[in-house]
Amino acid sequence: MFPRIGVRSAPDAALGFGGDADGAMNRCAAAFGFLAATVFLAGAAPAAVTSSPLVGREWSRLPTTRKVVALTFDCGGSSAGVPSVLATLKREHVAATFFVTGRWAEVYPAETRSIATAFPVGNHTYGHADLTGLSDAAARAQILDGQTTVARVAGLETRPLFRFPYGARDAHTRGIAASLGYGSVYWTVDTLGWEGRSAGDTSAIVRRVLDRLAPGEIVLMHVGAATDGSTLDADALPAVVSAVRARGYGFATAADFSSVYTQVVDDATRGRFSASAAWRRSTAHTTQRYGSSLRHATRATKGDPARFVVHVPARGRYLVYARWPAASDHNPATAFLFGDQTVRVDQRRNGGVWTYLGIALLNQGERTISVSRSSTSKGYVVADAVKIVRR
Repeated sequence: MFPRIGVRSAPDAALGFGGDADGAMNRCAAAFGFLAATVFLAGAAPAAVTSSPLVGREWSRLPTTRKVVALTFDCGGSSAGVPSVLATLKREHVAATFFVTGRWAEVYPAETRSIATAFPVGNHTYGHADLTGLSDAAARAQILDGQTTVARVAGLETRPLFRFPYGARDAHTRGIAASLGYGSVYWTVDTLGWEGRSAGDTSAIVRRVLDRLAPGEIVLMHVGAATDGSTLDADALPAVVSAVRARGYGFATAADFSSVYTQVVDDATRGRFSASAAWRRSTAHTTQRYGSSLRHATRATKGDPARFVVHVPARGRYLVYARWPAASDHNPATAFLFGDQTVRVDQRRNGGVWTYLGIALLNQGERTISVSRSSTSKGYVVADAVKIVRR
Protein backbone atom coordinates (compact mmCIF):
# COMPACT_ATOMS: atom_id res chain seq x y z
CA MET A 1 0.00 0.00 0.00
CA PHE A 2 2.50 2.65 1.13
CA PRO A 3 5.78 3.38 -0.66
CA ARG A 4 8.77 2.79 1.58
CA ILE A 5 10.85 5.79 2.46
CA GLY A 6 14.21 5.54 0.76
CA VAL A 7 13.02 3.56 -2.29
CA ARG A 8 13.86 5.76 -5.24
CA SER A 9 12.14 6.18 -8.57
CA ALA A 10 13.28 4.32 -11.64
CA PRO A 11 14.50 6.44 -14.56
CA ASP A 12 11.85 8.73 -16.00
CA ALA A 13 11.76 6.86 -19.29
CA ALA A 14 9.87 3.60 -19.06
CA LEU A 15 12.09 0.56 -19.51
CA GLY A 16 12.02 -1.44 -22.69
CA PHE A 17 9.44 0.15 -24.97
CA GLY A 18 9.56 1.80 -28.33
CA GLY A 19 7.53 4.80 -29.41
CA ASP A 20 3.87 5.75 -29.36
CA ALA A 21 2.29 2.74 -31.03
CA ASP A 22 -1.15 4.33 -31.40
CA GLY A 23 0.22 7.52 -32.90
CA ALA A 24 2.70 5.76 -35.18
CA MET A 25 0.06 3.41 -36.57
CA ASN A 26 -2.37 6.26 -37.13
CA ARG A 27 0.28 8.28 -38.98
CA CYS A 28 1.05 5.28 -41.19
CA ALA A 29 -2.64 4.68 -41.78
CA ALA A 30 -3.23 8.28 -42.75
CA ALA A 31 -0.66 7.91 -45.52
CA PHE A 32 -2.58 4.98 -46.99
CA GLY A 33 -6.08 6.26 -46.34
CA PHE A 34 -6.98 3.64 -43.74
CA LEU A 35 -7.88 3.78 -40.07
CA ALA A 36 -5.25 2.39 -37.74
CA ALA A 37 -5.56 0.06 -34.80
CA THR A 38 -2.67 -1.16 -32.77
CA VAL A 39 -3.05 -4.71 -34.01
CA PHE A 40 -4.77 -4.40 -37.39
CA LEU A 41 -6.01 -1.97 -40.00
CA ALA A 42 -9.79 -1.51 -39.83
CA GLY A 43 -11.71 -3.70 -42.23
CA ALA A 44 -9.48 -6.75 -41.80
CA ALA A 45 -9.92 -9.37 -39.09
CA PRO A 46 -7.09 -9.10 -36.56
CA ALA A 47 -4.64 -11.88 -35.97
CA ALA A 48 -4.53 -13.39 -32.49
CA VAL A 49 -1.98 -11.81 -30.18
CA THR A 50 -0.88 -13.83 -27.20
CA SER A 51 1.67 -11.70 -25.35
CA SER A 52 1.35 -8.28 -23.76
CA PRO A 53 4.10 -5.72 -24.46
CA LEU A 54 4.35 -5.12 -20.71
CA VAL A 55 5.32 -8.66 -19.66
CA GLY A 56 8.91 -8.78 -18.43
CA ARG A 57 9.31 -5.01 -18.55
CA GLU A 58 8.91 -2.07 -16.23
CA TRP A 59 7.22 1.23 -16.96
CA SER A 60 7.75 4.36 -14.91
CA ARG A 61 5.99 6.23 -17.72
CA LEU A 62 3.49 4.98 -20.23
CA PRO A 63 5.13 4.19 -23.58
CA THR A 64 3.62 7.12 -25.46
CA THR A 65 4.33 10.62 -26.69
CA ARG A 66 0.67 11.56 -26.47
CA LYS A 67 -0.43 13.99 -23.79
CA VAL A 68 -2.02 11.50 -21.42
CA VAL A 69 -1.62 10.81 -17.70
CA ALA A 70 -2.18 7.49 -15.94
CA LEU A 71 -3.77 7.84 -12.51
CA THR A 72 -3.07 4.70 -10.47
CA PHE A 73 -4.48 3.84 -7.06
CA ASP A 74 -3.01 1.30 -4.66
CA CYS A 75 -5.47 -0.62 -2.48
CA GLY A 76 -3.83 -2.27 0.50
CA GLY A 77 -4.78 -0.33 3.61
CA SER A 78 -8.25 0.97 4.38
CA SER A 79 -11.06 1.74 1.94
CA ALA A 80 -11.85 5.19 3.34
CA GLY A 81 -11.32 7.05 0.07
CA VAL A 82 -12.98 4.58 -2.29
CA PRO A 83 -16.46 6.19 -2.50
CA SER A 84 -15.01 9.62 -3.21
CA VAL A 85 -12.43 8.35 -5.72
CA LEU A 86 -14.98 6.32 -7.71
CA ALA A 87 -17.51 9.15 -7.68
CA THR A 88 -14.94 11.61 -9.06
CA LEU A 89 -13.65 9.26 -11.75
CA LYS A 90 -17.13 8.35 -12.96
CA ARG A 91 -18.47 11.89 -12.82
CA GLU A 92 -15.51 13.21 -14.80
CA HIS A 93 -15.25 10.18 -17.14
CA VAL A 94 -11.61 9.68 -16.18
CA ALA A 95 -9.76 6.42 -16.77
CA ALA A 96 -7.62 4.98 -13.95
CA THR A 97 -5.88 1.77 -12.88
CA PHE A 98 -6.18 0.13 -9.46
CA PHE A 99 -3.66 -2.21 -7.84
CA VAL A 100 -5.33 -4.43 -5.26
CA THR A 101 -3.82 -6.80 -2.72
CA GLY A 102 -5.54 -10.12 -2.19
CA ARG A 103 -6.03 -9.38 1.48
CA TRP A 104 -7.69 -6.05 0.68
CA ALA A 105 -10.04 -7.81 -1.74
CA GLU A 106 -11.02 -10.26 1.00
CA VAL A 107 -11.63 -7.52 3.57
CA TYR A 108 -13.41 -5.20 1.12
CA PRO A 109 -15.12 -7.47 -1.45
CA ALA A 110 -17.91 -5.02 -2.34
CA GLU A 111 -15.44 -2.21 -2.97
CA THR A 112 -13.25 -4.54 -5.04
CA ARG A 113 -16.19 -5.51 -7.22
CA SER A 114 -17.26 -1.87 -7.61
CA ILE A 115 -13.78 -0.97 -8.82
CA ALA A 116 -13.51 -3.98 -11.12
CA THR A 117 -16.81 -3.29 -12.89
CA ALA A 118 -15.56 0.11 -14.03
CA PHE A 119 -11.75 0.10 -14.16
CA PRO A 120 -8.73 -2.13 -14.86
CA VAL A 121 -7.34 -3.91 -11.79
CA GLY A 122 -3.75 -5.07 -11.34
CA ASN A 123 -2.03 -7.39 -8.85
CA HIS A 124 -0.41 -5.86 -5.75
CA THR A 125 0.49 -9.27 -4.16
CA TYR A 126 -1.59 -10.96 -1.49
CA GLY A 127 -0.25 -9.36 1.68
CA HIS A 128 1.77 -6.32 0.52
CA ALA A 129 5.08 -8.05 1.26
CA ASP A 130 8.51 -6.82 0.22
CA LEU A 131 9.33 -9.51 -2.34
CA THR A 132 13.05 -8.72 -2.29
CA GLY A 133 13.26 -10.17 1.22
CA LEU A 134 11.45 -13.43 0.43
CA SER A 135 12.52 -16.76 -1.01
CA ASP A 136 11.60 -17.42 -4.62
CA ALA A 137 8.82 -19.77 -3.53
CA ALA A 138 7.39 -17.24 -1.08
CA ALA A 139 7.55 -14.43 -3.64
CA ARG A 140 5.75 -16.55 -6.22
CA ALA A 141 3.12 -17.45 -3.63
CA GLN A 142 2.52 -13.78 -2.82
CA ILE A 143 1.94 -12.99 -6.50
CA LEU A 144 -0.18 -16.04 -7.27
CA ASP A 145 -2.26 -15.76 -4.09
CA GLY A 146 -2.98 -12.13 -4.91
CA GLN A 147 -3.99 -13.11 -8.43
CA THR A 148 -6.29 -15.95 -7.43
CA THR A 149 -7.91 -14.02 -4.59
CA VAL A 150 -8.82 -11.05 -6.79
CA ALA A 151 -10.10 -13.48 -9.41
CA ARG A 152 -12.27 -15.23 -6.82
CA VAL A 153 -13.66 -12.01 -5.37
CA ALA A 154 -14.12 -9.96 -8.54
CA GLY A 155 -14.02 -12.55 -11.32
CA LEU A 156 -11.26 -10.95 -13.33
CA GLU A 157 -7.72 -11.52 -14.54
CA THR A 158 -5.05 -9.18 -13.19
CA ARG A 159 -2.24 -10.14 -15.59
CA PRO A 160 -0.14 -8.48 -16.92
CA LEU A 161 -0.49 -5.50 -14.54
CA PHE A 162 1.67 -5.78 -11.42
CA ARG A 163 2.93 -3.29 -8.88
CA PHE A 164 5.60 -4.19 -6.36
CA PRO A 165 4.70 -3.28 -2.75
CA TYR A 166 6.73 -0.30 -1.55
CA GLY A 167 8.19 -0.10 -5.05
CA ALA A 168 10.78 -2.59 -3.77
CA ARG A 169 12.08 -4.72 -6.64
CA ASP A 170 15.27 -5.85 -8.34
CA ALA A 171 16.15 -7.75 -11.48
CA HIS A 172 15.52 -11.08 -9.75
CA THR A 173 12.03 -10.25 -8.45
CA ARG A 174 11.12 -8.66 -11.78
CA GLY A 175 12.09 -11.97 -13.36
CA ILE A 176 9.83 -13.89 -11.00
CA ALA A 177 6.91 -11.60 -11.86
CA ALA A 178 7.67 -11.97 -15.57
CA SER A 179 7.68 -15.77 -15.30
CA LEU A 180 4.10 -15.51 -14.00
CA GLY A 181 2.94 -13.31 -16.89
CA TYR A 182 3.42 -9.87 -15.35
CA GLY A 183 5.22 -6.61 -15.99
CA SER A 184 5.95 -3.92 -13.44
CA VAL A 185 3.96 -0.67 -13.42
CA TYR A 186 6.08 1.70 -11.36
CA TRP A 187 5.40 5.44 -11.20
CA THR A 188 6.67 8.81 -12.35
CA VAL A 189 5.51 10.67 -9.26
CA ASP A 190 4.26 9.74 -5.80
CA THR A 191 1.71 12.26 -4.51
CA LEU A 192 2.67 11.32 -0.92
CA GLY A 193 -0.98 11.44 0.09
CA TRP A 194 -0.33 8.27 2.10
CA GLU A 195 1.90 10.31 4.44
CA GLY A 196 -1.07 12.41 5.53
CA ARG A 197 -1.07 16.10 6.38
CA SER A 198 2.62 16.03 7.30
CA ALA A 199 3.33 16.01 3.54
CA GLY A 200 1.09 19.02 2.89
CA ASP A 201 -2.50 19.65 1.90
CA THR A 202 -4.41 18.90 -1.30
CA SER A 203 -2.70 21.76 -3.12
CA ALA A 204 0.67 20.06 -2.48
CA ILE A 205 -0.64 16.90 -4.15
CA VAL A 206 -1.78 18.85 -7.21
CA ARG A 207 1.59 20.62 -7.37
CA ARG A 208 3.52 17.33 -7.29
CA VAL A 209 1.48 15.98 -10.19
CA LEU A 210 1.95 19.12 -12.26
CA ASP A 211 5.66 19.40 -11.49
CA ARG A 212 6.27 16.07 -13.27
CA LEU A 213 3.60 16.49 -15.94
CA ALA A 214 4.75 15.05 -19.27
CA PRO A 215 3.35 12.58 -21.80
CA GLY A 216 2.83 9.20 -20.14
CA GLU A 217 3.20 10.37 -16.55
CA ILE A 218 2.18 7.63 -14.09
CA VAL A 219 0.79 9.03 -10.83
CA LEU A 220 0.85 6.95 -7.65
CA MET A 221 -2.11 7.56 -5.33
CA HIS A 222 -3.87 5.55 -2.61
CA VAL A 223 -7.48 4.85 -1.71
CA GLY A 224 -6.86 4.33 2.01
CA ALA A 225 -6.59 6.76 4.86
CA ALA A 226 -3.22 7.88 6.23
CA THR A 227 -2.31 7.23 9.85
CA ASP A 228 -3.74 10.65 10.77
CA GLY A 229 -7.08 9.67 9.21
CA SER A 230 -6.80 11.98 6.20
CA THR A 231 -7.67 10.93 2.65
CA LEU A 232 -5.70 13.57 0.79
CA ASP A 233 -5.48 11.69 -2.52
CA ALA A 234 -9.26 11.27 -2.69
CA ASP A 235 -9.81 14.85 -1.58
CA ALA A 236 -7.35 16.27 -4.12
CA LEU A 237 -8.53 14.17 -7.06
CA PRO A 238 -11.09 16.63 -8.51
CA ALA A 239 -8.47 19.39 -8.49
CA VAL A 240 -5.86 17.05 -10.03
CA VAL A 241 -8.23 16.15 -12.87
CA SER A 242 -9.12 19.78 -13.52
CA ALA A 243 -5.50 20.95 -13.47
CA VAL A 244 -4.27 18.19 -15.78
CA ARG A 245 -7.06 18.84 -18.28
CA ALA A 246 -6.42 22.59 -18.16
CA ARG A 247 -2.94 21.85 -19.53
CA GLY A 248 -4.30 19.93 -22.51
CA TYR A 249 -3.85 16.42 -21.16
CA GLY A 250 -6.24 13.49 -21.12
CA PHE A 251 -6.19 10.28 -19.10
CA ALA A 252 -5.33 6.67 -19.92
CA THR A 253 -4.85 3.40 -18.08
CA ALA A 254 -1.90 1.05 -17.95
CA ALA A 255 -4.18 -1.47 -19.65
CA ASP A 256 -4.41 0.77 -22.72
CA PHE A 257 -0.74 0.18 -23.44
CA SER A 258 -0.40 -3.38 -22.12
CA SER A 259 -3.39 -4.65 -24.08
CA VAL A 260 -3.04 -7.19 -26.85
CA TYR A 261 -5.91 -5.66 -28.83
CA THR A 262 -7.05 -2.12 -29.59
CA GLN A 263 -9.37 -0.89 -32.32
CA VAL A 264 -10.28 2.65 -33.29
CA VAL A 265 -13.22 3.47 -35.56
CA ASP A 266 -14.04 6.98 -36.74
CA ASP A 267 -16.84 8.47 -38.82
CA ALA A 268 -14.92 7.99 -42.06
CA THR A 269 -14.22 4.28 -41.60
CA ARG A 270 -15.80 2.52 -44.54
CA GLY A 271 -18.19 -0.24 -43.52
CA ARG A 272 -17.88 0.54 -39.80
CA PHE A 273 -19.82 3.78 -39.47
CA SER A 274 -23.40 4.55 -40.45
CA ALA A 275 -25.75 7.48 -39.94
CA SER A 276 -28.68 9.08 -41.70
CA ALA A 277 -28.45 12.22 -43.79
CA ALA A 278 -29.45 14.16 -40.70
CA TRP A 279 -25.92 13.56 -39.43
CA ARG A 280 -24.00 16.13 -41.44
CA ARG A 281 -20.31 15.76 -42.21
CA SER A 282 -17.98 18.51 -41.05
CA THR A 283 -14.27 19.16 -41.40
CA ALA A 284 -14.22 21.78 -38.64
CA HIS A 285 -12.30 21.49 -35.36
CA THR A 286 -9.06 20.47 -37.05
CA THR A 287 -7.07 20.36 -33.81
CA GLN A 288 -9.68 18.43 -31.84
CA ARG A 289 -11.33 15.87 -34.10
CA TYR A 290 -9.85 12.40 -34.51
CA GLY A 291 -9.60 12.02 -38.30
CA SER A 292 -10.45 13.90 -41.48
CA SER A 293 -14.03 14.70 -40.47
CA LEU A 294 -16.79 14.25 -37.94
CA ARG A 295 -20.58 13.99 -38.02
CA HIS A 296 -22.98 16.19 -36.11
CA ALA A 297 -26.73 16.43 -35.81
CA THR A 298 -29.28 18.43 -33.90
CA ARG A 299 -31.13 16.88 -30.98
CA ALA A 300 -33.88 14.56 -32.25
CA THR A 301 -35.23 11.06 -31.48
CA LYS A 302 -33.66 7.82 -30.29
CA GLY A 303 -34.62 6.25 -33.58
CA ASP A 304 -31.86 8.00 -35.47
CA PRO A 305 -28.52 7.24 -33.83
CA ALA A 306 -25.11 7.21 -35.43
CA ARG A 307 -23.48 3.77 -35.20
CA PHE A 308 -19.85 2.68 -34.90
CA VAL A 309 -19.26 -1.04 -35.54
CA VAL A 310 -16.26 -2.53 -33.72
CA HIS A 311 -14.78 -5.98 -34.20
CA VAL A 312 -14.55 -7.99 -30.96
CA PRO A 313 -12.06 -10.84 -31.49
CA ALA A 314 -13.06 -12.77 -28.36
CA ARG A 315 -15.64 -12.45 -25.62
CA GLY A 316 -14.25 -10.42 -22.77
CA ARG A 317 -14.04 -7.14 -20.90
CA TYR A 318 -13.17 -4.12 -23.02
CA LEU A 319 -12.41 -0.54 -22.07
CA VAL A 320 -14.55 1.82 -24.14
CA TYR A 321 -13.51 5.36 -25.08
CA ALA A 322 -15.03 8.08 -27.26
CA ARG A 323 -13.62 11.21 -28.78
CA TRP A 324 -15.22 14.46 -29.93
CA PRO A 325 -14.35 18.13 -30.33
CA ALA A 326 -15.65 20.43 -27.61
CA ALA A 327 -17.66 23.58 -28.39
CA SER A 328 -20.16 25.76 -26.60
CA ASP A 329 -22.95 24.76 -29.04
CA HIS A 330 -22.50 21.02 -28.44
CA ASN A 331 -24.85 18.83 -26.43
CA PRO A 332 -24.16 18.56 -22.67
CA ALA A 333 -25.91 15.18 -22.31
CA THR A 334 -25.04 13.07 -25.36
CA ALA A 335 -25.78 9.38 -24.81
CA PHE A 336 -23.34 6.63 -25.85
CA LEU A 337 -24.84 3.12 -25.86
CA PHE A 338 -22.64 0.01 -25.73
CA GLY A 339 -23.19 -3.47 -24.31
CA ASP A 340 -25.96 -3.02 -21.75
CA GLN A 341 -24.82 0.47 -20.72
CA THR A 342 -25.88 4.02 -21.54
CA VAL A 343 -23.35 6.69 -20.60
CA ARG A 344 -24.13 10.39 -20.95
CA VAL A 345 -21.32 12.85 -21.55
CA ASP A 346 -21.00 16.60 -21.86
CA GLN A 347 -19.64 17.20 -25.35
CA ARG A 348 -18.93 20.83 -24.58
CA ARG A 349 -15.96 19.55 -22.55
CA ASN A 350 -12.86 17.39 -23.06
CA GLY A 351 -12.43 18.08 -26.75
CA GLY A 352 -9.67 16.39 -28.67
CA VAL A 353 -8.81 13.67 -26.14
CA TRP A 354 -10.03 10.12 -25.57
CA THR A 355 -12.69 10.22 -22.87
CA TYR A 356 -13.32 7.09 -20.83
CA LEU A 357 -16.86 5.68 -20.94
CA GLY A 358 -16.37 2.48 -18.95
CA ILE A 359 -15.80 -1.27 -19.19
CA ALA A 360 -18.18 -3.50 -21.13
CA LEU A 361 -18.47 -7.28 -21.39
CA LEU A 362 -18.64 -7.76 -25.16
CA ASN A 363 -19.36 -10.97 -27.06
CA GLN A 364 -17.24 -12.04 -30.01
CA GLY A 365 -18.18 -10.61 -33.38
CA GLU A 366 -19.25 -7.25 -34.75
CA ARG A 367 -20.67 -5.03 -32.00
CA THR A 368 -22.26 -1.59 -32.18
CA ILE A 369 -21.54 1.53 -30.17
CA SER A 370 -24.29 4.08 -30.79
CA VAL A 371 -24.43 7.83 -30.32
CA SER A 372 -28.00 8.84 -29.51
CA ARG A 373 -29.63 12.07 -30.58
CA SER A 374 -32.15 11.78 -27.76
CA SER A 375 -31.49 14.35 -25.06
CA THR A 376 -33.29 16.80 -22.83
CA SER A 377 -30.66 19.40 -23.69
CA LYS A 378 -30.07 21.56 -26.73
CA GLY A 379 -26.94 21.54 -28.83
CA TYR A 380 -25.29 19.52 -31.56
CA VAL A 381 -24.68 15.82 -30.93
CA VAL A 382 -21.29 14.73 -32.27
CA ALA A 383 -20.08 11.39 -33.62
CA ASP A 384 -16.33 11.51 -34.14
CA ALA A 385 -14.54 8.31 -33.06
CA VAL A 386 -14.67 5.40 -30.59
CA LYS A 387 -12.01 3.02 -29.30
CA ILE A 388 -12.10 -0.35 -27.57
CA VAL A 389 -9.20 -1.87 -25.63
CA ARG A 390 -9.11 -5.52 -24.59
CA ARG A 391 -8.72 -5.78 -20.85
